[in-house]
Amino acid sequence: MSKQRTIRTTSLIGALAAGMISVTAFAQTTQAPAAPADITTAAPPVTTQVQPPKDPLVERREARKAANDQYKAEKKAAKGEYKQDVNAAKSERKDAKKAADETAKAELQNGTTKQ
Repeated sequence: MSKQRTIRTTSLIGALAAGMISVTAFAQTTQAPAAPADITTAAPPVTTQVQPPKDPLVERREARKAANDQYKAEKKAAKGEYKQDVNAAKSERKDAKKAADETAKAELQNGTTKQ
């Protein structure tokens, strides 16, 4: 029973410590005092934030992504062009076969076959 009591006490102390830490962190945040309504306030000065230099690994990752996107776009365009060429060739073969069938059929009906 004392082991359970020790575990409960330890977890209770840990929870209280976490609560106290969060309360002190909340208390340390500053709140701006409310300005009276009759006083006009000037615009706060504009601060510019300096961007830190990018990490070389991040730059490399972004460059690779841009190159990969460009490659995919070129590949998609080439694939579309290839499919158009293949479909055009198929339709040409189909038309040629149809014309050959019609001429063979006409020759059979007329009885003039090439020998």
